[in-house]
Amino acid sequence: MPQRSSSIPKKVYKFVHRDDVWIETNITGRTFETEFFKVEPSGKMTILGSHKSGYAWDGCTPKKEWLDMIIGTPDGRLDYETEKPITYYASMVHDVIYQYKEEIDISKKEADVLFKLILRSANFYWTGAYYFAVTNFGGKGVKWFRVESNDDIQILKMSWR
Repeated sequence: MPQRSSSIPKKVYKFVHRDDVWIETNITGRTFETEFFKVEPSGKMTILGSHKSGYAWDGCTPKKEWLDMIIGTPDGRLDYETEKPITYYASMVHDVIYQYKEEIDISKKEADVLFKLILRSANFYWTGAYYFAVTNFGGKGVKWFRVESNDDIQILKMSWR
């Protein structure tokens, strides 16, 4: 069920995830914690959807409203395993990292590669095009806390697969 924004007037988010989900990566030695996102030194990242009324985001962006229609980046078909749009988990992980980009010890490149790897694990046909878009157009012109990146990023486990 969608959720109204508490900070943006007349804004309703497309997706709200109300359970905790996690991903284990080889991005180790880093620590970060807020009410919605936790990064452990082991490389485990948890989105705390069980906090308050859930973690809310708009899926893959950009999206714009025009004449009562949503025009923009499609979130894809429903994934048989997860029963969610095929880009759902990739966009959620990517969005939460971008949300905290000015304070989290994860670089833009690492966030973008995680996005690509999660899309690839879902067998998303358009992985290359979506990865090109986020690397070339996402998060530009803003300061990131971390500049250096791990060049050999791997996903070890995901709670939803």
